[in-house]
Amino acid sequence: MAELKKDRNNKKKRHFLYEFFNPKGSGKGLSKEEARQPRNFVNFFKFYSRNFNTMFALNVFAFLGNFPILFGLYALTQNLNVNTTAPASSMFGPLYGAMTAGGANPISAALFGVHGAQARISLPTTATYVFFGLTALVFLTFGIVNLATAYVMRNIVKGDPSMLFSDIKYSIKRNWKQGMLLGIIDLLFILVIAYDLFFFYAGSVSAVMGFMLGVMVIVAMIYTMMRYYMYIMLVTFDLSIYKILKNSFIFAILGFRRNIVAFLGAVAVALFDYWLLITVFPVGIILPTLILVSLVGFMGIYAAYPKVKEVMIDPYYVSDNVGAKKRGEEEDEAPEEEPIFRDRG
Repeated sequence: MAELKKDRNNKKKRHFLYEFFNPKGSGKGLSKEEARQPRNFVNFFKFYSRNFNTMFALNVFAFLGNFPILFGLYALTQNLNVNTTAPASSMFGPLYGAMTAGGANPISAALFGVHGAQARISLPTTATYVFFGLTALVFLTFGIVNLATAYVMRNIVKGDPSMLFSDIKYSIKRNWKQGMLLGIIDLLFILVIAYDLFFFYAGSVSAVMGFMLGVMVIVAMIYTMMRYYMYIMLVTFDLSIYKILKNSFIFAILGFRRNIVAFLGAVAVALFDYWLLITVFPVGIILPTLILVSLVGFMGIYAAYPKVKEVMIDPYYVSDNVGAKKRGEEEDEAPEEEPIFRDRG
């Protein structure tokens, strides 16, 4: 009896870290009653809280998986740069040339005292450019990390048992090639949209630039909603990249009610983190690396998967069952048609 009690205490002590690093995960899914519950706003918090450890692990995985970003962040610290001095005023060159050619006088000496000040500057070195170049490797990891996290989160929303590391390994093994290509396209879209937003915001003093800024805000919002669906369809259906992007755009409009709630939730999380950066800077830096990224990702998956299931999965299986029954009644065998999609699990 004492040994049993001791074993229970050991399990309690090791519970969090053991379950976090256990490759097989908890394996705990939903009961039949829980699986039938609607994926609405209230139940979101139930799903998220019961899978908090998994969300934390996925957040860490997202940052470790996209490790090339660390090269760029380190290069931005300027620790690899060379510090030197340079004239602080643009008048230094002409003034210095005039004094050298014509000699100094009280007026030029006074002007040189104002415009001759030197400022410390930091210049990038070869190592700085190498580290910025290594950051580009994130184009190869971005899609793979996104498909793996989308697969795990989709299974959580479905109510399937969560086996974190085996699910990540399984999803990457089956989809890494297409995931890498989709990730490159996705990241390029994100960078172009971000650049356009900053460009039109900086020049929004004119009516045309202000109008273009409004257009880009709408484009950014729609593309954010498209991203809720892109990686779900990648790990669920056997579709081309073109069809994934096309269907994602359709779902961004079709599921607008759920999408806008997830989008506003993501904006609220971003504003909260921005507030933390202003008030408690270390917390604002650390929190995204621990939980906020996976929280925003789960909002999107939770909003998107029920709509995908309603439109693309449920009708397919219903029609497939009806078709199988009809084929059983027919005597003549017809050539099998290519299925609309293959469920990847």
